[in-house]
Amino acid sequence: MALQRVCREGGELELHHPPFTRGFPLLAEDGEALFVGMTPVEAGQWGLKAGQKLRMRVVDRGRVYEAITPLEGQGRLEGEPCVRLGVPRLLTCLDAHRFADWVPSKPLACTYTTPGLDILDGFLHALGEDGVELEARRPGSRTGAELRLGADTVVSLGAGELKLVLDAVVAHRGDHDLGLRWKAANTSAMLSSYRAWLQDRLREQARLDREGFDPEGSRGGVASRDSGETGLDLVKLWVDRDPMVLVVAEGDALPGHLAQSLGRKLGFASLDQVRGRVAPRLGPLGAEEGGWGRVRLILVHQRLRVGSGLELTHQLVQEERCPLPILIGGTEEDVTLKRNRAIAAGAVDFIAVETFHVLSLLRTLEETLRLFG
Repeated sequence: MALQRVCREGGELELHHPPFTRGFPLLAEDGEALFVGMTPVEAGQWGLKAGQKLRMRVVDRGRVYEAITPLEGQGRLEGEPCVRLGVPRLLTCLDAHRFADWVPSKPLACTYTTPGLDILDGFLHALGEDGVELEARRPGSRTGAELRLGADTVVSLGAGELKLVLDAVVAHRGDHDLGLRWKAANTSAMLSSYRAWLQDRLREQARLDREGFDPEGSRGGVASRDSGETGLDLVKLWVDRDPMVLVVAEGDALPGHLAQSLGRKLGFASLDQVRGRVAPRLGPLGAEEGGWGRVRLILVHQRLRVGSGLELTHQLVQEERCPLPILIGGTEEDVTLKRNRAIAAGAVDFIAVETFHVLSLLRTLEETLRLFG
């Protein structure tokens, strides 16, 4: 949910891959992967390759979270160059001590006192049951720096009908804010009113979270600039070797098995799903506009997330004028019938990939490459 919020709000992920650290826009997430706006030039400068681990940080509702995530590939999302990252299993909060249970849409105005008994205007950008986060003033003005760690202050807050005056102590300091913890000396009635009001805000926040969560993922307003394509269709590079075979299949099982078994002989890249033309997805494989780059053979599984292998093969041959040999793979049942249908759709042949016969597959792939080389 945190990543969906960051995506919808047009936020960034901070990525770290020694010696580089930089923020990149989170374009989309689909429950299985994150799509981060990074150009091929930037990825090349960072020396990124599929399978590498990156450290990511993300800020959500006033707190910073960190995780390790694998790089799965490069490609385009609706024409926007990006990299695909695996969704991390765990987000570790780096500043759980902060009072940031609820973050208002706009900072709440308040006043607070200094040790010299000056009364200054401030803003509360996050609130918790036991305290609040006060936005520090800009350098050069009379600043919250007068409030040192452990200093006492009095905070006056008004929000609608709620009017509060509470004693607090500086519990922690950040670059741009101060964490103020409510003191036990506050009257129970005043503190109870604050906490009851905050609980109402938290319940409303939880309701909106439930309504806003999309199990299929979310996008951050990506606009197509150089390709009319849509969809989360990114090439995943498994083995960087020539000749390169492009595998179009549902999930990672088939391309992963091919890469592990035949990666010493052939290169493998994959597309999990295709909505629109295939050729524009192949930029990371050296494809020019309308070209096919390093790909020398396409293996299409008969069962896809969108449509079927026969439909995609017909699209490749008839609509995209693909000059490359295409093989359709599937189960061993009714091989003769499937071969006839594959050839009728424009494929070179049908091969059984379930069950997986390594030597037979290698021989078929090498013979097809040699024939059309």
